[in-house]
Amino acid sequence: MYLFAQLIGFCATAILLTYTLCNVSRRTIMICNIIINTLWAVHYLILKAYTGAFCSFFTAIMVVASSFKGKNRLFQGLWVPAFFNLCFIVIEILTWAGLPTLIQMAGNILLVIAMWCDEEIEIKALFIPVGILWFIYNFIYFSWIGLICQALAVSFNIFFVTRYFLKKRNTQLRSEELTA
Repeated sequence: MYLFAQLIGFCATAILLTYTLCNVSRRTIMICNIIINTLWAVHYLILKAYTGAFCSFFTAIMVVASSFKGKNRLFQGLWVPAFFNLCFIVIEILTWAGLPTLIQMAGNILLVIAMWCDEEIEIKALFIPVGILWFIYNFIYFSWIGLICQALAVSFNIFFVTRYFLKKRNTQLRSEELTA
């Protein structure tokens, strides 16, 4: 079962890394995250990391709700991310496992904020600290595929964000050169 859990985590990792380096729409990020979090939920369930499993299932639901932002009047305003953060805190208290729960709680709060953002660059920038926190969580639960996934995801997101800002800076410098 442990190897099966790692295989499921590998599939989630492959999806994550595929879209991390590419320029994608918010919608693509949402769809990928629904699939990824469902796979991670099964992964953590098999590893008996119940907080991770419940929070991953709930994250998939939160991402579905976030995908309606701006499309449905019900999903307008800051009450939506506040509601999901409150739900995460309740889930994490009910599945309390000490320090790993606190690490995951911080990661989930940042994840909710990221999923509520509109711009790809904001989402991927916030995924950096989220990935670091999940790296620590995976280390605690001996999920080697989770460690690899988060190490690569953090690296790829850092690469994407750096490339974005370098490209933006170069464009700005060229624009200044043309006007000078």
